[in-house]
Amino acid sequence: MDLFLLANLIIGIMAFASFIYGVYIFKNKKALYGRMITLAMLCIVFGRLFNIVRIMTGGNLFQYFQLGLLGSIGSIMFFFTSNYGALDSLVDDGSKEFSKYRKMGFIAPAIFVLLYIALFLFGNITDLWKIQSAILIIFISLSSYYHFKHIIIPDVEFGVVNNLKPYNTMALLYMGATIFELFALSRTDGILTMISYRYQLAVYDNSYC
Repeated sequence: MDLFLLANLIIGIMAFASFIYGVYIFKNKKALYGRMITLAMLCIVFGRLFNIVRIMTGGNLFQYFQLGLLGSIGSIMFFFTSNYGALDSLVDDGSKEFSKYRKMGFIAPAIFVLLYIALFLFGNITDLWKIQSAILIIFISLSSYYHFKHIIIPDVEFGVVNNLKPYNTMALLYMGATIFELFALSRTDGILTMISYRYQLAVYDNSYC
C-alpha cells in the first residue's frame, strides 16, 4: 500500500475516533467548547478524505491546490471559536490584572509568522504554496494567540484553565504539525512528508493519553 495513503488513512481514522468520542461525550450536554472541538475533528477527517481520494485516483499531494488544506483550516477555525467564543470571556475579564497575559499571548502567532517567513518565502517555492501556506498561517495566528494565552493565564474558579492546558498544548502542536506537513509537501520531499505524518501521529497519540 502507498505509504502516503496509509498515513492519511491512519490520521483520518484517529480523527474520526476522536469525533465519535466527542459526539458520545457531548451529545446531551450544553458544552459549546467541547462541541467545537468535536467539529474540528470532523474537519480533519474530511481533509484526510480529500487526500485519500486524490491518491487513489492517481494524483499526488505535491502538486496543485491542496484540497485537504480546507479540512485543516476548518479545524483551526473551530479551535479558534472554542477558545475565543466559548472560553476567553470566562478567564479574562479585560482588567489590568490580565494585561500582561494578553500581550504575552502574541508570542505564539509571532513564532508561527516567523516560521512561515523562514520556511515558505525563501528557496524554490511556487506562488501557489506560498499563498496556501499564508492562508493557513492567518488562521493559525488567530487561534494560537488564545491557545497560548490560556496556557499561561492564571486559573479561574473551578480550575477551568488548568484542565484545558493539555488540550491547548496539543492544539498548538497540531498547528505546528500542519505547517510541517505543508513545508514538506511544498518541497516535494517524500521522506520529510512521512516524517511530518509521524509527528502528527505522535500528537494524536499524546492527545489520547
